[in-house]
Amino acid sequence: MTKVLNGIAASDGIAAAKAYMLVQPDLSFEEKTIDNPDAEIERLSAAVETSKQELEVIKQKATENLGAEEAQVFEAHLTILSDPELFGQINDKIKNDKVNAEAALKSVTDMFIQMFEAMEDNAYMQERAGDIRDVTKRVMGHLLGVSIPNPALINEEVVIVAHDLTPSDTAQLDRNFVKGFITDIGGRTSHSAIMSRTLEIPAVVGSGNATSEISEGQMVIIDGLDGQALVEPTDEELDDYKARAKAFADQKAEWKLLK
Repeated sequence: MTKVLNGIAASDGIAAAKAYMLVQPDLSFEEKTIDNPDAEIERLSAAVETSKQELEVIKQKATENLGAEEAQVFEAHLTILSDPELFGQINDKIKNDKVNAEAALKSVTDMFIQMFEAMEDNAYMQERAGDIRDVTKRVMGHLLGVSIPNPALINEEVVIVAHDLTPSDTAQLDRNFVKGFITDIGGRTSHSAIMSRTLEIPAVVGSGNATSEISEGQMVIIDGLDGQALVEPTDEELDDYKARAKAFADQKAEWKLLK
């Protein structure tokens, strides 16, 4: 029986493909007391430098695929990685508390994230909280030697299923292969939703339970017009949605001619 998931229509369009579960890595760690703070600071510095190099590549790809304005989010990420106040506090925590780089990074960035998220009437600061979270995940991955998912490596037609998509994830999506996506959380104004509209990838966000209700390889229809996803649809439903997708594509082509 077809399973229907409801969410927020984030990017217009209809797509059908097999599910690709974009699983986030395990970034758990053990807090340790260290004897050589300078060595920990050097570890952190190396992780930050590698993250900067990766983000430069992602920013370039985003500029080519999305345009300079949308790629500005990665300039913000690079600015965070060069923020002397943020990393000054992290380095001080390593020195003063004699803790490993992972513990210091999480403690200080969590503090900034909570502070920015508390500014509920300031959308800009709320976005900065998300940027810090994204950047922290990348640096933490390098500290732990854990690979961060790379959507750019997808080379077959899929619908991405994820708890959330970071700006870095979305900027690497190749619309030749990624036909649509659905996430557990997010809204129409999130970075990933905005980028999906720029890339013209049908998307449903804020479904609440996509990652627990969909399994790798299942057929999924993404209805970015009504904010729904159909899991393991019948042949009749697939045919119906293919017809709707064609009608939408034809209408869109007419709109472009009228511009």
